[in-house]
Amino acid sequence: MRTPLVVPIGTGALFGAASTGLPVGDSDLFWHLAVGRDTLATGLAGTDVYSWTVRGQSVSVDQWFGQVLWTLAYDAGGWRGVVALRAIAIALLVGLIVYAALRERPARPLIAVLAALPAIALSKFVWTERPELFGFVCFAALVPLLRAARSGSDRALYWIPALIVVWANLHGSFALGAGLAVLVALEGAIAQPARRRIYAAAAIGSVVATFLTPANVAAWTAPSYHLLNPPRIIQEWSVPDVTTLPGVIFFVAVAAALLTALFGRAKNALSDAVVLLPVLFVSLIATRQMPLFAIAVAPYLAARGGEAATEIASLLRIRVPARARTGRQPGRAANALALTIATLVLAAACATGTDAPDLSGYPVAAVPLLRPGPGLLNQYDWGGYLIWSAPGTPVFVDGRLVPYLGAVMDDYTTVLGVRPGWREVIARRGIRQILVRPADPVAVRARDLGWPIRASSDTFVLVDVP
Repeated sequence: MRTPLVVPIGTGALFGAASTGLPVGDSDLFWHLAVGRDTLATGLAGTDVYSWTVRGQSVSVDQWFGQVLWTLAYDAGGWRGVVALRAIAIALLVGLIVYAALRERPARPLIAVLAALPAIALSKFVWTERPELFGFVCFAALVPLLRAARSGSDRALYWIPALIVVWANLHGSFALGAGLAVLVALEGAIAQPARRRIYAAAAIGSVVATFLTPANVAAWTAPSYHLLNPPRIIQEWSVPDVTTLPGVIFFVAVAAALLTALFGRAKNALSDAVVLLPVLFVSLIATRQMPLFAIAVAPYLAARGGEAATEIASLLRIRVPARARTGRQPGRAANALALTIATLVLAAACATGTDAPDLSGYPVAAVPLLRPGPGLLNQYDWGGYLIWSAPGTPVFVDGRLVPYLGAVMDDYTTVLGVRPGWREVIARRGIRQILVRPADPVAVRARDLGWPIRASSDTFVLVDVP
């Protein structure tokens, strides 16, 4: 049965339109815009030009295309352009999640939507203005392709390397997609010997696709490092916590998958496990990766969850209502109409949605007071904003994180937390001004020591180092 597109299109448009009311101002957005702006102006820069602590050192360019897309959106429509691109990406993400589930049960759209709900809910926590959002869209597109490939679709196998080429230039999460493509191809070649050649071509093509980027082999550096050394000092890289709302939703998705595996039919169990187990492992590494498992498990729950629920109900002696008769499926005309309406709804929402970033948490008033040149120690979360708004004052650290891990980050935490040796770090580094939050220990100690406070507010303190 052909998968009707009305439900995925309508659901995606609904959530995409709703997202236009959300504030703009993710802490990483600003440095992504700066990198995109400079890439369009002068080409890719493989060395740092935004800090004074790691200036000239090699930096990753694995997100260049995603950064350029955000910059082009900003150049085209200002902050409304950024909101519009975010809304389109969210609409695609949600629509693909629902499509993957509905493809398994095209005659039961309600079951498909229910199976997709945990993924949609968790995806809300990555609705940010980062290339990472594009990575989630690519992952949501990969899931139905992998399932279609294992169901016998050669066309799906052809599309997988093409998807990974684009993905590898958008965000480092492509590594997961390439790994899954290889695993599925290996399992498929064993289970379906007649298709070994095309599985081999898809696997080799997927690996080769990851090197078709300006970063080449270095594109694997950032995802590999984060997988093996997750930066726990950053909240989004903390382990999943079931006492939080995202953690609860993630737990529900994992529990639903386990119950489905225990009580559902075991058909194609190995092919499901080849995808779900690696994604579960990656999702358990960090909070920011939890949506990946919920997205991957949605079609599995749609395909097998109903059988598992019926079996559980039978064991509990709960009567299950008989299935309602399936009505006529919407045709291509209905799909085209849904797409037209969805486009109009998204356009109207973008035209009336958020049109300015939320800068309430940033040191806006301090920017004109910053001294040009090196010597600033800034709050980590403000680094990207300062790169964008105060280009004449290079930062100490920012959200790119990886270039600073080691000596720079150690010195930053030492000074910020007034740990032993903090005065020596200031002298050794040549720190001349400090821009931090009022409650940060170094701000409190600076006041106690009588250091000159050039400016302060409820958000920031700008201190001159004597």
